[in-house]
Amino acid sequence: MADVLPEVVNRSMRKLCESLQIRIPDTVESVYLYGSTALNAFIEGSSDIDFLVFVNRTLTPLDIQSIIEAHKDVEPALSGLDIMGAYIRLEDVGKSARELSPVPTYFDKKMQPDGNGDLNPVTWWILQRHGICVYGQHMSFNYEISSDELIQYVIENMNSYWAGWIDRLEQKLNSTGVTEHPVPLEQLDFAVEWCTLGMLRQFYTIREHDVTSKIGAGEYGLTLLPERWHGLLREAIAIKRRENAREYTSQLKRLHDLVELLRLIHLESNKFLKKQN
Repeated sequence: MADVLPEVVNRSMRKLCESLQIRIPDTVESVYLYGSTALNAFIEGSSDIDFLVFVNRTLTPLDIQSIIEAHKDVEPALSGLDIMGAYIRLEDVGKSARELSPVPTYFDKKMQPDGNGDLNPVTWWILQRHGICVYGQHMSFNYEISSDELIQYVIENMNSYWAGWIDRLEQKLNSTGVTEHPVPLEQLDFAVEWCTLGMLRQFYTIREHDVTSKIGAGEYGLTLLPERWHGLLREAIAIKRRENAREYTSQLKRLHDLVELLRLIHLESNKFLKKQN
C-alpha cells in the first residue's frame, strides 16, 4: 500500500485485497483507487472510498457471492465510511458506457451483479492521470479520453441530473410560502454541499478541461463567482470538511440563494460551452 494513503483507506483496502485473494484466488490482477483519494482530497467521515478491481476472467455467480463475503470482512474496518467500486475485466478498461456490459458493482453496502460501476469519462480520466495502485500490477491505461468526450459527458449530466436537483429545490422553495423552516436543517446542509460543490466540479471541467475535487471546485468558485455567493460557497466547503461554520441565520434565505446559485452555475456552464463552440 502507498504510504500516503489515509490510514482508514489503507486499512480497508488492505483487508479487501487480502480477502479477495483468499476467496477468488488467481483472479484479481490489480486494484486501483480513484475519486477523492486519488485527487489527494479524501476527508474522513465525508469522502467515499472509490475503487476498481481488475479481474482476468468473467466472474461467475459463485464468484459474486465470494466477493460479497469479502466485503463483509471489510465493513468493520470502514468505521462508518462508504466504499464503492466495480469489478471489471482487463479488456474493458477505458470503454464507454455503450461498449460495456453491466458489471458487478458494490455500492451502499450491497453488491449489484449488473450495475454500471460509475464507469464514465470522469472515472477513466481520473484513473488514467491520478489512479493509485494498491494491489497487483501497475497498469499503463493506454486508452484515450479526449477533453471533448469528458466535457460532453459533463454537460449532459449537468442538464439532466443536476437540472433535476434544481427543479426539485425550486419546487420546495415555492411550496413553503413564508415558512422559515422549509426543509430540515440536515437536509438543507446536504443539498448545499452536494449540489453546490457537485455542480462546481462540472463548471470547472467545462472551463478548464480537467477534473478537480469537490473542495477544489469550491475554491475555484470563490475565485470566479461574484462575492455575493461566497458565503454559500464557504458553507458548502465547511460542510464537506465536517466543520460547523455557517453564514446564514435564515434557512429560507439560504434555500432561496442556493436555488439562485445553482441556476447561475447551470446557465454560465451552458453559456461558456456555447461560446467555445
